[in-house]
Amino acid sequence: MKMQKRTNLVTQFSSFLYVKEESSSLITYWKITPELQRNMELLLKQQIICAEEDKIAQEFLQWLKNNQDQLKYKHLIAYLQESCFFASKKVYQRLQNYWDLFTWLDYFQWANLLVSSPVQLLSKYDGNFKFKLTTYATNKIECQLIDQAYKYMGWERASDWGLLRQLNVSNRRKCLEKIGGLKGSNLQKYLLIWECFNLIYQPRVMSKNKQLQCPSSSHYTQISNEYNFLITKQGNIFSSINSDDCEAILLSCIDFARQYCNPRTIISDKYLDNLSEDMSLDFQEEKDYQQTQWDLVNNILTTTFSQLTMAQKILFYLWKGIEITQIEIVLVMSKNYPNFVTQQYQLAREIKLVRKILLESLIEKILVEQKVKLTKAKITDFKTPLDSWLQQHCKQFLSTKISCIYESLSMEEKENIKQYLINKNWSFNTKIDNQFCLKIANLFQENIQLEFNLIFPETEHIKVSFIHLIEEWMTNYTHLLINNS
Repeated sequence: MKMQKRTNLVTQFSSFLYVKEESSSLITYWKITPELQRNMELLLKQQIICAEEDKIAQEFLQWLKNNQDQLKYKHLIAYLQESCFFASKKVYQRLQNYWDLFTWLDYFQWANLLVSSPVQLLSKYDGNFKFKLTTYATNKIECQLIDQAYKYMGWERASDWGLLRQLNVSNRRKCLEKIGGLKGSNLQKYLLIWECFNLIYQPRVMSKNKQLQCPSSSHYTQISNEYNFLITKQGNIFSSINSDDCEAILLSCIDFARQYCNPRTIISDKYLDNLSEDMSLDFQEEKDYQQTQWDLVNNILTTTFSQLTMAQKILFYLWKGIEITQIEIVLVMSKNYPNFVTQQYQLAREIKLVRKILLESLIEKILVEQKVKLTKAKITDFKTPLDSWLQQHCKQFLSTKISCIYESLSMEEKENIKQYLINKNWSFNTKIDNQFCLKIANLFQENIQLEFNLIFPETEHIKVSFIHLIEEWMTNYTHLLINNS
């Protein structure tokens, strides 16, 4: 399965992706709608719209929220075709390892139904955090495709704590083994603590429309006490835990369970919901306001992140940047940073600490200094963007390093990469066959190892994580690499 990415403005807003079967395989091709093609050419020629794809899409969306225009409506649907493809591809690849229920074409057809109502799909998009419209759309489609698969299976999207209660014993073991990489006594320890959680934390009233709330400190104490009591009956083969250890381990279980049941679905609706307070601003003023808000949040978090310890920064570069698993991070860091983390629950505790530091900096600089009334709802609004900001910040940091490595390549190597990108098809096959990605990935890994004094175990997952990071960098900078090589 291959799909050629569109690069021309007119075709981006005038063509639709079609799929046909040939020799037991699916072939995709773009089909231009003449009416849309003529209209886009006219709009560009008369300079009614700008020559930047994302701004055009945003202007069309803003117009359609208050007006009727069938051509703009169809232009927007056409523009979202690649979001359909990539969302379908990602959900299919993630879920096929767990539930082999649907084909890629099933997901792609569902995705097209979603984008057939683009204003509804993008109703909460406003760009406060500078996400491209296609990025938002892709994530939104991913979430709804997973919802569709869940409904077919009789699952409901659960809160974090509800998810822990929802998984049966068999799936708990699978998620801790496959996602968490746990085995042996560590696996048994986590399973027992998870079981104690389900035993102790039973809400009095189960409401279908209410999310299960976080356990209280009293609950953590009861769960840890129950665990400590049970292990005495097993000859003390496990070490005892306190309430803080209990919380850290359960948070790790949530992380693993979320990836197992809802793999890598990022950016919650709360994060993507409108943060703008002045809806009377016109479009340009609103964009200026959003830019100011983004700059303020970004500056605060960037400054605070820079003040973290080196070990804390490395933790997030590995987790949010390179995207290796938490159990792999413990293996990597415990060798040369033994005073930082040596166990999974310690890593979870550090993650929670950094989030707390960043959240407090936002509250202090935005709410307290601007004398905004401090409410639980206001604090919650600040919690939701943190993970996505951290990922974006860490990716950007690593991206700068990759760019430096690329600049060190010979002119011949750069020209080869340019030709590869020009001829590249966006392949549905996940097999890694790009020698350029592999070479830059190896150089990048050596650079990271030297700079941060790390030793990476030679596992296939870590190798692929580095290669995926380079592929992502190439995708983001394709235009620049082709024109500047």
